[in-house]
Amino acid sequence: MYLSARLYDAIYLEKDYASEVKRLHEAIEQSILSDGKRLIDVACGTGQHLFFLQNHYQVEGLDINPEFISIAQKKLPDSTFHQGDMRNFALQSKYDVITCLFSSIGYVRDLDELHSTVLNMRRHLNPGGLLVIEPWYTPQTFKPGHFTAMVQDYEGGKVARTNHWGHQKGVSVGDSQFLIANSEGIQHIAEKHELCLFTNAQYQNAFEQAGLSVVYDQHGLIGRGLYVGISAK
Repeated sequence: MYLSARLYDAIYLEKDYASEVKRLHEAIEQSILSDGKRLIDVACGTGQHLFFLQNHYQVEGLDINPEFISIAQKKLPDSTFHQGDMRNFALQSKYDVITCLFSSIGYVRDLDELHSTVLNMRRHLNPGGLLVIEPWYTPQTFKPGHFTAMVQDYEGGKVARTNHWGHQKGVSVGDSQFLIANSEGIQHIAEKHELCLFTNAQYQNAFEQAGLSVVYDQHGLIGRGLYVGISAK
């Protein structure tokens, strides 16, 4: 869970959500068989994708972190948000499109959880609907030792973040350090993120085992790929 949820939008200020949603909408239009427009973004974070998706769909969001939900609800006051875990959430509604973006699927803990999570999301699809997942890196594309650093304005001060990524037994381990500086002083936040490294074949098999046919876009929204699972109508 992000301790730094309140910093999230500042950290990703330069992320081009509008262009990503344009490409996402095009991918959905190419494959969807359902006639409806209900969409839920699972692991929606601060709702920034949903902010643009609402131009095309009736949107909802789900996230495990209540602070993310609070931020997203302020951006989209007329939309519904749910607190829940992508691995086992159970809603009464069904949707024409379910998205899980920005590699959030990597937070499942092993291959069994990947399968059960994809199946759980598939249970919430209408016939002819789509499950769209933006994956994390694969074992082949992940680069241990990768690091980044950035500084952004934040509420009258500055926030600096450094990241370093290591590798342990099929899991990428991210060490994130934040410094928030303003006129009152400096605050430090440290986080550890563990994301599983699944192969393309393992992702595809999880979709197929859930009863979905799969379209794979190697580039996707930001270069990490995109899986579109199609439910039979």
